[in-house]
Amino acid sequence: MGLIAVDLMGGSSGVENNLAACAEYDRLNDLLLVGRQQAVQSTAIARELESKGVKFLYTDDFLDGSESLSEVLRHRPNSSMAVCAKLLAANEVSAVVSSGDTKALLGLARSHVGTLPNLQRPAITKSFQGNTGRFCMLDLGANVSCSETMLCEFAKLGAALMYSDGDFPSMQAVRVGLLNIGTESGKGTGQLNNVAETLNADNSLDFVGFLEPTELFSNSADVIVCDGFSGNIMLKTLEGVASHIRQRIKGLVEGNQALSEFGHELDPERYNGALMAGLNGVVVKSHGSTGAVGFLSALNQANAYMESDLTKVLADNV
Repeated sequence: MGLIAVDLMGGSSGVENNLAACAEYDRLNDLLLVGRQQAVQSTAIARELESKGVKFLYTDDFLDGSESLSEVLRHRPNSSMAVCAKLLAANEVSAVVSSGDTKALLGLARSHVGTLPNLQRPAITKSFQGNTGRFCMLDLGANVSCSETMLCEFAKLGAALMYSDGDFPSMQAVRVGLLNIGTESGKGTGQLNNVAETLNADNSLDFVGFLEPTELFSNSADVIVCDGFSGNIMLKTLEGVASHIRQRIKGLVEGNQALSEFGHELDPERYNGALMAGLNGVVVKSHGSTGAVGFLSALNQANAYMESDLTKVLADNV
């Protein structure tokens, strides 16, 4: 099993938070922790991890999210995030996890790691638990606007992702739907209707048509495709609703095991981490404000993707 390069400097929760998550990771020897030496070594957790033989790589720069993509790519080659991307490109690590700026992480990954041959751009995706099974949704924010070709590519990418889990006999068995404001033909934009026509004619996919947002968790589709603008709004809406429900039931939980378990299931920290799918390597984006539990979830996701040899599966099927 390969190493996971961890960008300790990313996100607003701080270095100590990210280190605390790493300390709880089951395979400490499989981590390469990358960060600014002064910031990292000032923490007691880092000193404890070093005493246990955990590997550190120190850099002299980090990104705070205010930089333009041009500055990130041209003038910040030694940032902790850039170093992680270069390590992945050189096959010195097998995955990267960062809570840093999405735009910077995606740009550095595309620049150094590259995109799979049959894809124009990668997409951010997450797996969700539906009423009767799991489904994935993409794009969740990598591409604010998408061409028709990109949406068709994301349909195949999503099908390959679900197939890689081993729960489907073939990619053709994965049901693919398009997020829209209605299910009837002709609803929504001309672009979505053109994409639907293309996917419907593609015999390599099981295209089930349009899905409304109310059907997300109905398991009417195994893959839900949308542009990054719509997907990111949908994701943040789901997070907000989950947080609202948790707050509303907080006073009712005591003594009620069912409600307590339900509230625990709604904790977004348990599901933190999204895959930047379609790259020539595993890159997991952790939420910038996540706590240690959430960052640990992102590390575990990266490990699962490495174990399934995800990049090869996608390259063979997209």
